Amino acid sequence: MPRSQKVFIGILSFLPLVAAAIFLIYFLANIFPEIIRMEHEHGDVPPEFFFGNMMGFIASIIILAFVQLGLMIYFIIHAINNKRVKNEERIIWVLLFIFVSTIAYPIYWGIRIWPEEKPESNFVKM
Repeated sequence: MPRSQKVFIGILSFLPLVAAAIFLIYFLANIFPEIIRMEHEHGDVPPEFFFGNMMGFIASIIILAFVQLGLMIYFIIHAINNKRVKNEERIIWVLLFIFVSTIAYPIYWGIRIWPEEKPESNFVKM
């Protein structure tokens, strides 16, 4: 695999983790105080006003969900087809991708994709 492709996959593998942190900070800094302010001033918040202000936030989460799904498919296929991964380890990686994918993607990328493959030795193995 070319180094540029490894870097691109690495960026994508860290994207859900970074985006989750950005979304949390954005929510806590902008949306949450606005909800509290509207409840104190107006009482009940009308749904159209609430969702109208959050459309960009919701759209970006939907896009991230599709990226996350694509990454899950890619990493599961890569782990299954990777000859350097033992059968027992494949099962563990697939389960990690399914249940804790945001954390498992960067770890798998750092362990199994980023390092260069070591060339075979010229010595005869006995």
